[in-house]
Amino acid sequence: MKDIDKGVKLLRLDDDRTRFFEAAWHIPEGITYNAYLIDAPGGQILVDTWKATYSDLLMEALGEVTRPDRIKYVIVNHAEPDHTGSLPAVLGEAGDAKVIVNAAGEKVLRAKYRLRNEIVHVEGTRSMDLLGEEMTFIHVPWVHWPETMFTYQRRTGILYTCDVFGSFSIPPGHGVDPGDVRYLRSAEKYLITVMGYYRKHVVGAIDRINSLGLRISRIAPSHGGVWEGDVREPLRLYEAWAKAEPRSRSVSVAYVSMYGSVEVAVSRIFNELNSRGIGVSTTAITDSEYPDLEEFLVDANGASAIVLATPTYDTDVHPRMKFLLELMREKFRGVEKPVAAVVSYGWGSNASKYVETVLRETGMKVLAVETFRESLEDGQASRIADLIEDAIS
Repeated sequence: MKDIDKGVKLLRLDDDRTRFFEAAWHIPEGITYNAYLIDAPGGQILVDTWKATYSDLLMEALGEVTRPDRIKYVIVNHAEPDHTGSLPAVLGEAGDAKVIVNAAGEKVLRAKYRLRNEIVHVEGTRSMDLLGEEMTFIHVPWVHWPETMFTYQRRTGILYTCDVFGSFSIPPGHGVDPGDVRYLRSAEKYLITVMGYYRKHVVGAIDRINSLGLRISRIAPSHGGVWEGDVREPLRLYEAWAKAEPRSRSVSVAYVSMYGSVEVAVSRIFNELNSRGIGVSTTAITDSEYPDLEEFLVDANGASAIVLATPTYDTDVHPRMKFLLELMREKFRGVEKPVAAVVSYGWGSNASKYVETVLRETGMKVLAVETFRESLEDGQASRIADLIEDAIS
């Protein structure tokens, strides 16, 4: 519990037990759930809650700083259960509290929790006096559900953004250190994995905030740290990540190698690129390694170009590479980043067609899909390097 402004308290749960967020993304760094208690002249307002697993802890925390029956409104910026799971527990003790949400969010809340409390609808961009606090509700659909909204508190200048500007990891303090490289990587990882499918909507939400001319003092998400100081920085960072802007002249490579032939081919391509002053990061999937693909997605997001290499397996793409391709199809939609692919085969293969189809459907700029039988032919590695060098120059 931390006072982040006069009359505004952060209630944060540090979750180091969840290993796979959304049962999908490996998060050894953990995650937080942030709720915010506003002490307004006419009562109290709670912004978002915690995951249902931690309902008892949330009620215990609230009990230390207030009487739950003083909470007159609960603002639901996003109806996903990691932010609303404790809502029934809160309303069980704050029985007269009204729930502020838009119509799309109400449908989810009533279906999941059978809410009986009064609903206050907010649609589009709407300002209202709430217990003496002027609040503005900004609907930003599809970041990353259709009901998502931001809440702006005029007195403090705090913008409560739920998932947007959030992060995996458990920061040591309540605020974000903009120089913490590990935190920023966890934040980019969060954006790509959780909201990558909705990249263009994230950019649209940032444009919307910029257009409103709000005097923002802090950005308070419901995962990770609170952004303070120069709040233009998270706006800039998240827009760059959502657009997959390259951070350096580099190539991110992911490959599967069952018996070594693909690894040898990738090594030759790696050397060709390095000889031209192009940095290369590699993610190797082998019989002894299966790294977190989330980390490759982060590397690829900030790279100038991508290279994928796979052996043929049952005449098709290796299943591990197929999984990665499907992740990219979903999380890199509309990212026009140069990509080259390499496919090995022994007897025959349909893999190259599948690889090219997925990459083109994703929207990437396919430079080449090269095939080779057991080992690269002379000139193939240099040809791939030429194409990449031309594309990123």
